[in-house]
Amino acid sequence: MVRSAFSLLSQEQEELSDWLIDVTIFTRFLPQSHISQYGTWLKSLDPSTLRAYFGIGLGPKGIDSLVRKFKKDFAHHHFLVAEKNSQWVGVIHIASYQDTVEFGVIIRKEFRRLGIADQLLGEALIWAQNRQYKKLIMHCIVENSPIRKLCQKHGLIARNVYGDIEATMNLPKSNWISVYREAIQRQANWYYYLKSFKA
Repeated sequence: MVRSAFSLLSQEQEELSDWLIDVTIFTRFLPQSHISQYGTWLKSLDPSTLRAYFGIGLGPKGIDSLVRKFKKDFAHHHFLVAEKNSQWVGVIHIASYQDTVEFGVIIRKEFRRLGIADQLLGEALIWAQNRQYKKLIMHCIVENSPIRKLCQKHGLIARNVYGDIEATMNLPKSNWISVYREAIQRQANWYYYLKSFKA
């Protein structure tokens, strides 16, 4: 009887683990050698998503130009990619200069309202905090209410600047808790990433 209970528990744990793999979003920073993949992914997005992100309708040539700029100055451009089942579902672009970072979040249309932008922003905030950045800026067009709500949720203060929204916050100093949280998040991402190959 005890043995069958353990077998049942083990089976339930395995099913839960499989379910977690199915719903888990892995995040990773894009290495410099893969920066072109960001451009390719942007080109695969629908025009309304690109307009909400860039504030203008940006075509393939504009995207190629941006990617060339990022490649030339990669030390100041970082890309945290969210993946589900080996498919890119979202990216947060982190541009850094002096003691300030600027974030831009973009999520593939069919993966919105799943908490992916929230996860990316939370991880990027800790990343910036642990690298001693002092200020965060985010911009979005007025119509982009999901990003405005996301900024508000994470404590950014938004204001209207010439018809667009600029949200800012002062980043807290790093501490052992923020360092620990980043380390745990990286380990969890590696664990679920490697576990997905077994599934």
